[in-house]
Amino acid sequence: MAIVATSNGQVRGVDLGEALAWRGIPYAQPPTGPLRHRPPLPPSPWIGVRDATAFGARAMQTVLPAGVIPGPRPAAVDDPQRMSEDCLYVNVCAPARPSATPRPVFVWIHGGGYMTGAGPDGIGDGETFVRNHDVVVVTFNYRLGAFGFFDDTNCGVLDQVAALRWVRDNIAAFGGDPRQVTVGGVSAGAKSVATLMAVPAASGLFQRAISQSGGGDHVTTPAVARANADRLGIDRRRIPVVPAGELLAAQQTVSPPMYGVWTWRPVVDGSVLPDVPVRRIASGSAAKVALLASSAVNEAGTFVGLDPRAALPAPRVLTEAFGSARAGEILAVYGDDLAGVMTDERYGIPTLRLVDAQSRYAPTWRYLFDGALPGAVRAAHGTDVVFAWAVGGGDLGDPAATSLSRTMHAAWGSFVRDGKVPWTPYDTISRPTMIMASPPRLEDDPGAVRRQAWGDLTWPSSTWF
Repeated sequence: MAIVATSNGQVRGVDLGEALAWRGIPYAQPPTGPLRHRPPLPPSPWIGVRDATAFGARAMQTVLPAGVIPGPRPAAVDDPQRMSEDCLYVNVCAPARPSATPRPVFVWIHGGGYMTGAGPDGIGDGETFVRNHDVVVVTFNYRLGAFGFFDDTNCGVLDQVAALRWVRDNIAAFGGDPRQVTVGGVSAGAKSVATLMAVPAASGLFQRAISQSGGGDHVTTPAVARANADRLGIDRRRIPVVPAGELLAAQQTVSPPMYGVWTWRPVVDGSVLPDVPVRRIASGSAAKVALLASSAVNEAGTFVGLDPRAALPAPRVLTEAFGSARAGEILAVYGDDLAGVMTDERYGIPTLRLVDAQSRYAPTWRYLFDGALPGAVRAAHGTDVVFAWAVGGGDLGDPAATSLSRTMHAAWGSFVRDGKVPWTPYDTISRPTMIMASPPRLEDDPGAVRRQAWGDLTWPSSTWF
């Protein structure tokens, strides 16, 4: 077993054959007791060799039914039932063979609407990138829901910054290069990527970014955050000391799974996050960070599959945001396709705004995912994770899906290793976009009519329910 010395002590990992994995390494002190709703503190050192063969506990969360996102499962998984406030742990996977030079690092941020999920979700140890592209993969857990985004504490964001600082200070011991770090994520993880591009404390901690179904606008105001905290129905004087289970139960009442999935989110507090991320990015807050960003053509398919009524609030959502006249103009472009409205309002247009902003300052590439797993909804939210990570060696049980998976996996590997992908960089004039379909094809400004319908409108993102 590989033993590595971190800045806080030695850790013993597990041998996966071509790769080595270290799981459950603390990157901060447990945020329990008086540290609840406080910024993360550096972990305490330990004596001897710490066992790092099992994933740490998940953050406090609602356990969702298995198989919400279809596709093969990775070999290494954590226990969804095992959760705790003591959740700030990082996982590292690296090639087993030595290298004369440090390897690029890929830090992955899990999704789950800031309410559910864990580092290994959908990707396990991340060993497919380790084996196929000779990089070091890092995943981690961060505080969620009312534990991570209570009031205007922004603890979940600060946890992510702390994890990146741990990578900066320790990844060389695992063979990684702290000067070649790519931060990537899906859904809330992708929105976290944009937030980190805008957070001053994260500046310089990564050089490349991957946003998979994200955008740079999914934040809230201190007033809304305070109102959400008040809705918990717990006296504020008791918040620091109530049992974790009681706080989680109150959170579930305020924001039930799926229907309140975006209730808890980063807050524009003027200090940790000075402004809406996309506005910060448009002003050059991440001027040297290369970006690869994508959305799926049928993001709403996942939500409609869980509840056929999911897209029906589209007219109300647009009317509340823009007024009836402007909402009517947008709806007219989509016709009966309310799922298309949901797809674009939540992910498509925010992703376009993100690449528009960052392409002024750094190499930027965009693609649209339009693939499908056998028996699954085509190009639905979250289904592209398995394509990019090529779980199971890239064989997805269907020749077209397997071929597309290998194309996406190779493009991501190229970006993590070299900071570029094999198609035309994005610009705001022709808007070249790779359509990840079977076969892939490059198009200029796909979906232009729908894009133009939104114009330069801005709006506070909502839960839809």
